[in-house]
Amino acid sequence: MVQRNFRSKADLKPAFLSYSLYKHTCIILISSTSSTRTVHHGVLRLFLFTPLCHCPTLHHRLLRSCRPCLLQHRQLRSARAVSASSNDDTGVSGTGKVYTKVCEPTRFAALGLNMTVFQYCNTSLSYADRVRDLIGWMTVEEKVGGLGDWTAGAPRIGLPTYKWWSEALHGLSTTGPTTKFDNLATPHLHSGTTAVYNATVFANVINSAASFNETLWKSIGQAVSTEARAMYNMGKGGLTYWSPNINVVRDPRWGRALETPGEDPYVVGRYAVNFVRGMQDIPRHETVAAGGNPNTRPIKTSACCKHYAAYDLDDWNNNTRFKFDARVKERDMVETFQRPFEMCVHDGDVSSVMCSYNRINGIPACADAHLLS
Repeated sequence: MVQRNFRSKADLKPAFLSYSLYKHTCIILISSTSSTRTVHHGVLRLFLFTPLCHCPTLHHRLLRSCRPCLLQHRQLRSARAVSASSNDDTGVSGTGKVYTKVCEPTRFAALGLNMTVFQYCNTSLSYADRVRDLIGWMTVEEKVGGLGDWTAGAPRIGLPTYKWWSEALHGLSTTGPTTKFDNLATPHLHSGTTAVYNATVFANVINSAASFNETLWKSIGQAVSTEARAMYNMGKGGLTYWSPNINVVRDPRWGRALETPGEDPYVVGRYAVNFVRGMQDIPRHETVAAGGNPNTRPIKTSACCKHYAAYDLDDWNNNTRFKFDARVKERDMVETFQRPFEMCVHDGDVSSVMCSYNRINGIPACADAHLLS
């Protein structure tokens, strides 16, 4: 997932006319609220949204609620909601109208369904009861259909399509199928309710990391996630972002070194903590009370620390990342390659971790029970 196809740096800067801190840091252009809950059922981790609803993944929670803030943007053009012309352009609805949450009565009505029948939308129930109800409605095919990076959902029970793959390495990117920017030369909307031509593009991570400014790193994450929330609420983006890339650079010939914070495990780890906190944290919800369930902490967007672990080769001299076997001694594994991920999870409270493409000492990283536990 090489970060590419970035838009040119915007000459437009969002001007916040109002800014809600209580119901989450967000900027949205439609009058709606969003909320999500984390639900667990056995080994299956499921999003019970109200903004989305899905599926087995390493992500474990998303934003709980978000009241509209107001954004004025010189290059945002008001436009009427348009019917989706393809599967790629359907919003969180499947009906051509953009909804910011799944459990919305009008959305169910548009699908010919009665939302009260589906107890997974009953917020008075526990997470376990809601996910049990949702799983009970789903067929085996519908469950399996959500095991990739996108799902077609299950319209018959109110579940919309959703694509998990979004990138935000140093600004929202069109890499992946989810984020949709419009083309100035095209008169119609690509998706959603309002035209947006690009997002703020920050310096490459290797340059930002060279500032050794942790406040800056967190601020970048905050700015990126605010724009991500705006894109989501306009039907032009998702809430799950496969960023940051925190692989420690050990060979300058690796073409993705500019995506990373560099060669020092501690600096890489501190960058991860701050960027993730910027992407996820909501004022007054940075921690969970003693004895509380950490998976219920609401977050602004979902970040993902990748690629776990010992990954710094894509395609070199007939060696590809899918076949490469990284031979790593245990000490180097602990002190160098695992340390930033430990910091990302322990101190950054990241909501997801992506396992790597390569093998480590003969075992595929994504199939290494010891590494993943």
